[in-house]
Amino acid sequence: MTDEQKYLFDLNGYLVVDQVVPVEVIDACNAALDRYESMPESEYPAPLCLGQDRSEDSLYISNILEGDSAFSSLVDIPQVIDIIGAVSGSTFRLNHTYTIYRWGGGFTGLHMHGTPIIDKCQYRCENGQFVSTLTKAVFPMLDAKAEDGCFAVIPGSHKSNFARPWGNHPEENPAIVPIPATAGDCIIFTEALTHGSMVNTSCRPRRSLYYCYSIGWMRDWGGQHLEFSANINDCLTEVQQEIVRLK
Repeated sequence: MTDEQKYLFDLNGYLVVDQVVPVEVIDACNAALDRYESMPESEYPAPLCLGQDRSEDSLYISNILEGDSAFSSLVDIPQVIDIIGAVSGSTFRLNHTYTIYRWGGGFTGLHMHGTPIIDKCQYRCENGQFVSTLTKAVFPMLDAKAEDGCFAVIPGSHKSNFARPWGNHPEENPAIVPIPATAGDCIIFTEALTHGSMVNTSCRPRRSLYYCYSIGWMRDWGGQHLEFSANINDCLTEVQQEIVRLK
């Protein structure tokens, strides 16, 4: 992690790392996501399941890593793991994965914050030492601009000392900043950062994969049925198994 990346991550709560996912991996992941987009939930292989009710504008699938071998390529991308290791403060593990699809009108409401403290996602940095208890890597599978409902944040809110004075809808938050990205990029952010998305007004589809890394001792997240199956190691290399398992 460079000095510039350290400064910007501490300042803003996120980084964008350009073009770290090869085109062939993007293509393979999208082929799998095409399949799950049209597949009834009853046909999802365990432990895949809906993390939220499907709607006309949104689809959230939990535990996507175990849905196809293509997804395992994203577990240990060197440029990403380097940053995850630096900001986690000690040992870390891949805690959970999911995917979000958005269509016209879809959005993720703003959530998380620095104040009041949330026990599962805290951030601090003292004397050059980061501790981000949960850090997420967002991999856009399609190019996403603001009008496509791209990822969005309130920069610096991971260190806020006051409660956010606005609601959760993106259009209610004047401090929101869209983070446009292209397929192949990776957005890395501390979960303590207030984040969500813009509203998809273009009606173009948005797809993102989320790989969520916690400090080593944190159990599987649990919300939205996020967990690994007993067979998780079957789709991983030895190096990836070390990243997934509890330290």
